[in-house]
Amino acid sequence: MAYQDNNRFQRQMFDITSLGITCAECGAAITQLPFEPTKKEDGTYGKLYCYECNKKRMRDRGPRRDFGGHSSY
Repeated sequence: MAYQDNNRFQRQMFDITSLGITCAECGAAITQLPFEPTKKEDGTYGKLYCYECNKKRMRDRGPRRDFGGHSSY
């Protein structure tokens, strides 16, 4: 298992440069993802976001809720 300096697990990153995928929010080229994207039935990869836009989306959605409706923070 690989860990970053802050003792958190470091995900394997996949180089997707050759796929020519751009961010659905800002249009920036996406060169790496923590998963291998798969095409949908319509032949697209769906909405994918760059690191910065994804971080903003996660921050803007608010705290996650557990199954009992309580905040998990």
